[in-house]
Amino acid sequence: MFTKFKEKIVKDYCYLTVLLLLFVSFSLYIVGFSISYKSQLSHIKMLAIEESEDLFYKINTKDLKNFPKDDDNSPEEDNYFNKIFIYGYTKDHQLVFEHNNMEWSEKFITKIINDNSLSFHKVYFDFNLVDNRHLKYLIYMRYPLLENNVFLGEVYVGIEITHWVREQIRIFFILLIIISLSLFFVRYVAYKMANKAMQPVVQSFEQQKQFIANASHELRTPLSIIMSGLTVLKTDDENNLSKFSIDTIDDINDESLKMKKLIDNLLLSARNTNNTLTVHNLNNLINKIYTKFSLLAKNKQITLKISTPPDIFITADMSHIEQILAILVDNAIKYSDENSSIFITITEDKQCIKIAIKDSGPGISIEDLPHIFKPFYRANNTRTYYGNGLGLSIAQILAQKNHSNILVENNKEKGSCFTLIISKN
Repeated sequence: MFTKFKEKIVKDYCYLTVLLLLFVSFSLYIVGFSISYKSQLSHIKMLAIEESEDLFYKINTKDLKNFPKDDDNSPEEDNYFNKIFIYGYTKDHQLVFEHNNMEWSEKFITKIINDNSLSFHKVYFDFNLVDNRHLKYLIYMRYPLLENNVFLGEVYVGIEITHWVREQIRIFFILLIIISLSLFFVRYVAYKMANKAMQPVVQSFEQQKQFIANASHELRTPLSIIMSGLTVLKTDDENNLSKFSIDTIDDINDESLKMKKLIDNLLLSARNTNNTLTVHNLNNLINKIYTKFSLLAKNKQITLKISTPPDIFITADMSHIEQILAILVDNAIKYSDENSSIFITITEDKQCIKIAIKDSGPGISIEDLPHIFKPFYRANNTRTYYGNGLGLSIAQILAQKNHSNILVENNKEKGSCFTLIISKN
């Protein structure tokens, strides 16, 4: 009974935990990415400033030779210089120096410089597909050389950041994998916590059921004695009871019968035994229900109409299914208008069997629909009828014990339709 509630707790806990985990993880990732990216921007800007100073020196010394290379560079420095490009131009767009060991980027960069499409001081992020299979990423910028607000020249600098991009992508996917794996741990912890949280609730519920069962059982004996005594009094001619006394005895007997039915319903709702599910012919049960209620319907000028396919078999506790249908048909007769019809229809598909009972009563208000299967709940438009509000609650309990469910909806014209859905799985 608490399985669905426990599943909801686990689902909500997992949902909130995952949201929190995603928020924290990606917040940290975004912060780290932002810091790392700003470091790349700072790096290329510093490179641009340094090269503009070299350009200033070369222009003033009129040395237009290529940018010298340091033969004493360490392996780390060589690796660094292999990942950058530098082009220095005078204001007349005369090439002063260049450095570009990235063969794949030469055409790419030359085209950009010749197009003269870059803005000063702005850092650009781009990629180039080498040999139609290797994706290379780089950042580059155009930096002006100014002296007393006089334009002397410009430098183009760029850094290959393929390794940095791949590292960021790798970190992102590692983060996703960690979050995915953590879901199993979160779900495990959620189940443990849900089981621990549900223990007092289940224990309290079992105690309540046991109390109801014990109280109902204890009430049966004195009630049976009262009913037996009333029968003796009514049939004892020597007492010469007055008509008023006989009517009073009849009233007491009627109320005792109602109390007996209430006690039986309480006892049934408190039981939690799992009876053996067996295969039965549903058509035989429908005919039995029809025979049982046809006289009651006839007394109210109500016509029972049945529509069933031949030979439908179900796997269920047949006593439970019979009691469910008896409750639903009895309610349909009770709340239907005189000279009306009640339709009992059976349909079947691959997943389930549906038994629909459609009446022509006053229907159920939208406010009452979510609550009609709660114990002792009665809709406002049923106050004029006798009942204790346990019938539909018991029907739903019995349906759930048989892996079934009861749905209700109002008809378009008048009345309501209760559908017992019996799963085949």
